[in-house]
Amino acid sequence: MTRHQVLIPIDGSDFSRQIFAHVIKFLPSQDNTLILLRVGDPPSGYVGHPARIVAPESGFEMYETARDVEEATHPIYESQERESIEAAFRAEMQADIRALTEAGYTVESQVRFGDPGEAIVEFVLNHQIELVAMTTHWRRGIDRLIFGSVAQYVAQRLSIPVLMVRASEPA
Repeated sequence: MTRHQVLIPIDGSDFSRQIFAHVIKFLPSQDNTLILLRVGDPPSGYVGHPARIVAPESGFEMYETARDVEEATHPIYESQERESIEAAFRAEMQADIRALTEAGYTVESQVRFGDPGEAIVEFVLNHQIELVAMTTHWRRGIDRLIFGSVAQYVAQRLSIPVLMVRASEPA
């Protein structure tokens, strides 16, 4: 029997984790594989600006700021930052993976970088996902215009079912 692939986007907050109770209630563990997806801001690294020549005849170079000196001396490259953030996200997901595994699910974790809505849609289109399950603030009016809605973005762009649960804000 083929297991259904269920994507659960999480952002590390208790708010996003509220979807787990609904998944456990409505989706049998023996029929579904859960894929937890964490999307982070793209890393940029920190590499200082090069020193500039003070005067052509002097040949003396100097940096604009103390931060440029520090970053030029100890650069952090984008790849290093990406690996560090990915490791932190995977470590954060371990408790969720453990709890869902104890509930009988097969659980995988994935990390992507970029716009959350776009990353979720791209992941679904490139994998055999059959359901997306996620929480939503269910914003309206001006709040939705200002903050946007990842859940709405995802639902409008996918042809598979999207289970959206209006979760409660933490007290």
